[in-house]
Amino acid sequence: MKTNRYNIIITVIFIVLVNGCASISTNVNFYTPILTDLKRGDYNLAAIKIDNAELEGEYADKDRVLLHLDKGIIYHYEGDYKRSSEELTKAEDAIDELYTKSISKGAMSILLNDNALAYSGEVYENLYINIFKAINYLKLKDFDGAYVESQKVNNKLKYYEVKLEEEVASLNSSEDQEFKIEAADLDYYSNALSHYISHLIYRADGSYDGSRISLDKLKEAWQTYPDVYNFEMPAAVSNTTSERGTYLNILAFTGTGPSKEPIGARITTFNDYVIISDPTEFHIQPIIIPGIKYGWNFKFEFPTLHEEGTEVYDIEVYINGEKYGELELLENMSSVARKTFESNKSLIFFKTITRAIAKGISSSALGRTIKKEADGLFGDILAGIANAAVDATENADLRSWRTMPGYSFVGEYDLEPGKYNIEIRFLGGNGNILSKKVVENFTITRGLNLIEAVHLN
Repeated sequence: MKTNRYNIIITVIFIVLVNGCASISTNVNFYTPILTDLKRGDYNLAAIKIDNAELEGEYADKDRVLLHLDKGIIYHYEGDYKRSSEELTKAEDAIDELYTKSISKGAMSILLNDNALAYSGEVYENLYINIFKAINYLKLKDFDGAYVESQKVNNKLKYYEVKLEEEVASLNSSEDQEFKIEAADLDYYSNALSHYISHLIYRADGSYDGSRISLDKLKEAWQTYPDVYNFEMPAAVSNTTSERGTYLNILAFTGTGPSKEPIGARITTFNDYVIISDPTEFHIQPIIIPGIKYGWNFKFEFPTLHEEGTEVYDIEVYINGEKYGELELLENMSSVARKTFESNKSLIFFKTITRAIAKGISSSALGRTIKKEADGLFGDILAGIANAAVDATENADLRSWRTMPGYSFVGEYDLEPGKYNIEIRFLGGNGNILSKKVVENFTITRGLNLIEAVHLN
């Protein structure tokens, strides 16, 4: 009879290790060829590979937000602005639905590894949805639509602050919650890129006051968030005007958005408190958990953001063959991502700890039961396998919008009405031309004259 029980235990653990790990770990390998195509500027091939990945099941239903984000941004790169907005709207709607559900589930969400749940997007991803929809509308000459999207960005930041407080309160009110989750404030309520877009819309529409207010908010970002805007304010912001005129505005994007990397950590229990050991020292203070006993040690992982960087050192602008200047950094989108991610990271961290402790204690109890049933070395081996099975299920959720750009640059040039040949050169560290965008016979008129250029490397 004991042998049968051992076989059952081993079989269950094997199923958890083999089948369970596939659904509770992040699959990012299929992104490699897609990102390679994007960095080469072959957006059509990247779009085809995303469609193929969807057909092959690489995007599970729980990853539908990412599918729509990836499709939406690649359609944008291709210049198919209508389809881009349609896909980004699907992503936005799914995020709203899933985020609301995650709050309503409260403590139940702690019991499942984040990889097993539907991905509801990060704060920064939801913000850049509206920014790229705004640019799409500008390209389609729909100023009203662009204005609505640009305003959504900063409204969402206020919304997330409230919802974050609600989610933390919901989790802390649970009878099963062993300790109080410490929430970090969002502390980011004004996005420079969205204000810049609003300024362009207002000015082109002849609204001097609207443009001036947007510029004021834009400039305030450098004073309010020096950790995000830790570089010189671009001349396209500091030297611009709200007066309507004939300007050429260039908006360029480089690099790719931040990726997520796992941070391995361990929980060591003492009587009535635990200590967290992780290389980032994200949380170094003991966490009080009344009733917990000394002597347990559990593994867990949590995600951190990694800035991918860019190979672009300079972006030069030539008009009719003459160098007019260089584009300047307006927003490090990875810095915005990191700023907004920190507030959610605290929530992820404490939810993961709660789950890891619950699993670890259950595993220890199972191990003791196995040792009672089995003798000597065999019992120790089975108990070790049980602990390994639990450790294997604690993988960080590494899903993110990997196809979005990482940096935005701007430039503004006061030109007389007429037709111009525009060339935008992306330069490497040695001054070599990495890529360029040429727009011939571009018409400058009174209003908005916007050119967008992209180099995703």
